Amino acid sequence: MTRPSSSDITQTPEDPDNTSSENDRIVQFRPISNPATGESITFTATAQDCTEDVVRFNWRSLPGGSITEHLHPHQEERFTIAAGEAHFTLNGESRVVGPGETIVVPIGVRHSESNPGTVTIEGVVELRPALRSKEMHEAFGGLAAEGKTTSRGAPKNPLQLGATLWYFRRENRVTSPPAWVQSLVLPPLAGLFGVRPYYERWNSRIPSAASERTP
Repeated sequence: MTRPSSSDITQTPEDPDNTSSENDRIVQFRPISNPATGESITFTATAQDCTEDVVRFNWRSLPGGSITEHLHPHQEERFTIAAGEAHFTLNGESRVVGPGETIVVPIGVRHSESNPGTVTIEGVVELRPALRSKEMHEAFGGLAAEGKTTSRGAPKNPLQLGATLWYFRRENRVTSPPAWVQSLVLPPLAGLFGVRPYYERWNSRIPSAASERTP
């Protein structure tokens, strides 16, 4: 596949994720794997721990992996690729991003990603502003790890689907089911039956020794 020239794909300078400052806290996170999408991520920065309003994570996409079409209503997303070739669609237009390149997905733009190749994609992903993106990725990863998602990565339980999509509506909108279903039908039912959008067991933050000593 030929890589199209596009202004939204740029060459990346060395050490693209070297943006921490001396005021940033050193925090560790356990990796999150999502077998439904073929992804694994490890957070390296959150707004709670650094001076930027950003969520940043190391990202891997296995061969055959894919992320279904969605959009971020209030966030810009930036992918910086270190290895492999990531195939994107932005508003229906194809993009191929390789090592040393960065693609920026503007606020509100429909997009999807796939890895049709034989090499694992590795890169860094940033979302600005951070909002609740950390918890959203943990929720979808946690549900997938517990076998509670479809092959496309959506919660199998319609009530869980409604609770999760409604709670993270500022961070993420899938293009199916219709928005009115996501907003008006499923969330009230989820609340009625006590389905929660996020559980603390999905938290990927590794407690520090200092916090463990705190009574």
